[in-house]
Amino acid sequence: MRELRSLGKSLAGIAGVILFSAGTQAGPLEELRAAAQLPAIDLAQLKSGQIVTQRAAEGDFSRGISIQSCYFVAAPVATVGKALLHWNPAQHRGSDVRLYREYSLSAPRGAFEGVRLNSNIANDRWLLERTYEIADGGAAGDLHLTAPEVELVRKEVPKKGAAAAQAREARANDAWGAILRRRSESLAQGGMSAVAPYGNDRSISPGSEFRGLLSLDSRAAKHFRSIVTARPFAAKGSAAAEVVGYWETTQVRSHTALQLGVFAAHETADSWQLADCIYYPSDTYFMALNLFQLWPVEGGTLVWQVGFVSVPFRGYLGGVDRYVARKQLKQETIETIKAFQAALARQR
Repeated sequence: MRELRSLGKSLAGIAGVILFSAGTQAGPLEELRAAAQLPAIDLAQLKSGQIVTQRAAEGDFSRGISIQSCYFVAAPVATVGKALLHWNPAQHRGSDVRLYREYSLSAPRGAFEGVRLNSNIANDRWLLERTYEIADGGAAGDLHLTAPEVELVRKEVPKKGAAAAQAREARANDAWGAILRRRSESLAQGGMSAVAPYGNDRSISPGSEFRGLLSLDSRAAKHFRSIVTARPFAAKGSAAAEVVGYWETTQVRSHTALQLGVFAAHETADSWQLADCIYYPSDTYFMALNLFQLWPVEGGTLVWQVGFVSVPFRGYLGGVDRYVARKQLKQETIETIKAFQAALARQR
């Protein structure tokens, strides 16, 4: 993505926590204690099913919230890493994701032809109706669209009465496929900073949200520096070991939203780091970012997960909406972790 404010500093300040005694490399629990904002961790309790969560410090980024989690998965690091990279939430009961598609970030053409909002599905109608309003000359409203993207919708989607409802719906889907494809291509070519900003004042961009979220937790940002400064996140970074592009349709506040994301991994002989970023939701919120550290421990993998979300909080509510969002993020995180642990347990 761009120069990461808190990441460009020297790592010399944390060198002492990587070596906890003369000439001895720190183990997973020592590294975890040094980098995480978590209460005391008992590995035996994690192995028995405990999931430890903790709200992270809020920092100065007014749109962001963050939560940290730690848990155990009874599978090797490589198995856990691959499962995370290719996790399909649509296959798991209770998920709000209805459709999930992976694609190669380097060759996205054709990857978005499967966008199929359906007016017969109640949740889809909200997004379709707002797309039609734009086609008929209305403003972007609640949708995260640039001026060129608004013009694309008006060009591609027939006005009311100019085409049959079925044809209009198909053209709306084509327009959204083109919007997602263009944004994905921008990320692949120039990192997060190349993806177009939106809003009336162009103040919201993937680059700014990514930087802002990482600023909430400088220790985590330093720890995950190798992955968050890699391509495709940063244009000039070293390439991540593996990158998975994806898009999905999911339920957000009782309606369907389209989401565009990327999952990347940095692998070493004894641990993995992964970053999962939804860098373009069609509406409602601005970004979701999850960072994962995987360490091998006896019997499986110790996972440290740091989750961030950027949301347009309303100051006049006195922090109530932030409290509710943080509580919801914690619950959704725990539910997803349990589903992931159960899925890998079934594979054994």
